[in-house]
Amino acid sequence: MTLVRWDPLRDLLNLQERVSRFAGLHPEDLPSKRKTCWFPAVDILETGDAYIVRAELPGVGKENINIELVGRRLVISGTRMEQSEINSAAYRTLERVEGYFERSLNMPGSIDVDKAKARYVDGLLDLYLPKAQDDPDHCVRIECTG
Repeated sequence: MTLVRWDPLRDLLNLQERVSRFAGLHPEDLPSKRKTCWFPAVDILETGDAYIVRAELPGVGKENINIELVGRRLVISGTRMEQSEINSAAYRTLERVEGYFERSLNMPGSIDVDKAKARYVDGLLDLYLPKAQDDPDHCVRIECTG
């Protein structure tokens, strides 16, 4: 009898494939950026006057990060580009994920978008989002420095 190690990710991918087939979707019909998707770890801290959001984005270039605020919904998205292959080597373990990522977070309160700031250094994105008194319902893109 052969023992097979359980891989929960494989089970989820199989379920996703079955649901897609049931819905009449085929992988080749989906946008290419969705074929590989990963979700960065995010922390949200609240101070008396602001929300601070920290996202781990190792290996992502600053130019590949998009930050949008729509009402109270913060969307961080982008792409981690493929690393150059080493032709003379074979992978024994491959755990790093490349491709499209997106995190959508509902902020607990209103944000003063005119004073929002983003900083990206050494794979860590820090967003400083000051609290606002009113509840603006518009979309704004936040530029990242670093």
